[in-house]
Amino acid sequence: MSRFFPALQKPVRIGDTVLKNRMVFPNASPHFLQGPEEYPAEGYRTFMANIAKNGAAIVTIAEWADPHDRTVTEADFGHMQYFDIHNAACQNYMSQMADEVHFYGSKLIVSTDIKYPDGYTLNGGPSFGPPGTPHKMTKPLPKEMMPQVIDAFVDKVRKYRNLGYDGVTMRLDMMMQPSPKEREDEYGGNVVNRTRLALECYRAVKKALGKSFITEAQVAGEQPMGYTGETPNGYKLEDTIAFAREAQDCVDILQIREKDMTISHPTGYTFHKGEHPTIGYARAIKDAGVTDILLEPIGGFQDPVELEGYLEEGVCDMIGMARAFFCEPEYGKKIAEGRADEITPCLWCNKCHGTILAEKPDPWITVCSVNPYFGIGDKVHRLIQKPDRLKKVAVIGGGPVGMRAAIFAAQRGHKVTLFEKSDYLGGQLLHAEYFSFKWPLKNFKNWEVHELDLLGVDVRMNTQPAPEDIQKEGFDTAIAATGAYAKLPGSIKGLRDENGKPLVWTCHDAFGKEAELGRRVVICGASETGIETAMYLCENGHEVTLLTRQKEIGHDCSKLHYITMAWVKPNNDGTGRGHMAPAWEKYEDRLHGITEVTTKSVDGGTVVYEDKDGNEHTIKADSVLICGGSAPEVDEALKYADAADQFLMVGDCNGRGNIQKGMRDALAKVNMI
Repeated sequence: MSRFFPALQKPVRIGDTVLKNRMVFPNASPHFLQGPEEYPAEGYRTFMANIAKNGAAIVTIAEWADPHDRTVTEADFGHMQYFDIHNAACQNYMSQMADEVHFYGSKLIVSTDIKYPDGYTLNGGPSFGPPGTPHKMTKPLPKEMMPQVIDAFVDKVRKYRNLGYDGVTMRLDMMMQPSPKEREDEYGGNVVNRTRLALECYRAVKKALGKSFITEAQVAGEQPMGYTGETPNGYKLEDTIAFAREAQDCVDILQIREKDMTISHPTGYTFHKGEHPTIGYARAIKDAGVTDILLEPIGGFQDPVELEGYLEEGVCDMIGMARAFFCEPEYGKKIAEGRADEITPCLWCNKCHGTILAEKPDPWITVCSVNPYFGIGDKVHRLIQKPDRLKKVAVIGGGPVGMRAAIFAAQRGHKVTLFEKSDYLGGQLLHAEYFSFKWPLKNFKNWEVHELDLLGVDVRMNTQPAPEDIQKEGFDTAIAATGAYAKLPGSIKGLRDENGKPLVWTCHDAFGKEAELGRRVVICGASETGIETAMYLCENGHEVTLLTRQKEIGHDCSKLHYITMAWVKPNNDGTGRGHMAPAWEKYEDRLHGITEVTTKSVDGGTVVYEDKDGNEHTIKADSVLICGGSAPEVDEALKYADAADQFLMVGDCNGRGNIQKGMRDALAKVNMI
């Protein structure tokens, strides 16, 4: 038995197949590992092999079988993998990927679906393709055609098995929902009937490929929001239990997802502490006596102490986890060695699901904000080199990037001293100490501080060294991580006195000082910084008005599974459905935005702004804050250019602008030492 986290590391048996532990990597393919290749490229294969190396007992990849999907730019379809399983030349690399995953004792399964003959779907009606493609009307699949559909499914899965794949999974939550036009035979009506064809496919796979071939089904614990119209919406937990009971003879693993996309991709805005809802679903299924199927909740899990508790309690049998492996490249190793406190915490920013910025039409890029190795696994051998000799390194600035640079340098064996001019480590992460929804950033900042201590970095607080001090102590390398400062726009009158002294606060000045602000606050600028400051103030009893030149507030916010999609707001059309709404709409009675206006002047609590037609307006407030962006502290950094034989700049002062870019910058620069 494993000494650390024995329940999480305990093997589990499916037929004659033994899974090395209870950790499953679900379908979570990054967007940038594939080009136009119709086979797994080197980067993609290496990434999946590294997930296996990092501890996942099962590695899941998705099948994107329609080549047309790759031409779609409205969503991420075109950036995903497409493997031509029918091309013998492509099959070589598909088998290599399986072999590489097997090298680490893990199993490879494919996420696929049921293929219907042209012009048919199970229930008929519109066939929904990728965004931007027209919907096609289809006929209900006749019962006499179902055997050929099942045979085709088995033949496809057999091809994957022959290439080295160990199992198959399908997402069935859409099939579990009521259809706008229900079938009147045994394939329509209740949830067992609606999923009957899928279960017949699973049973046929088990019969053809054996009990050791892994079968998994993906469902939501409940799904209140289904189709609109007169048809009942969604399905309930009791339906999921009925499906699980029926599936026990042919489905080995039941992956349990959340009821909507906002909670399925949790953030600091949607989830804080306590038991994740999918654990509650798993507990209910177990309590209903469903014991012959392995339950695998999923939804942002990372903490091994938490997961060990669930497994020990018997609430579930496995854990689905993607971001855990993304943000910590040694997750499995640290678990095995009992170093849970050293696991890099996830920011829950969902950039691993892709990023979309309004000012860029199609920047679908998968990144990890805290793991700079993410996506370069196949290049590390040529990008990262061992140091020629160990050196004495000074890092000036204790923000998140400065701390990470010090961590990387110490991990490479250098003797590191970190200088921080204030009494606080974390720099611009100061707001994470106050904003309730920024607890993931607070965890990350605290983890960095802990790592500095573990690595023996000499941290000198309240110290701003002069370049001569760096020279006197004989540092070989000086790394400037001086960050950035909040700007006061020169185009707005009244922000400074005649001597240039600021007369107003920026958003950064307000952290922890909300009691000094009046009840009514105007924030000039509605970027993500402005919005989050407004939300923070609303939580503390203030009423906030945001002024912005843009056509929308939050123009720079990610449009995918983050602040702009942070909760489900019910519709008022009588359907019982809802839509994903920005997190700030929760404060709609206290937070207001005025768009397409230009702030002209600030005089005490009076703000003059001009609308897009050139008309001037006045708004009065008790307090005014400026959200005017930031500027890099380049001059401050360059003071140290001659302080040591080697000089490097990292983070905001080097123009990086966010944590993800700063972490990669820190890794790259420290590699030069």
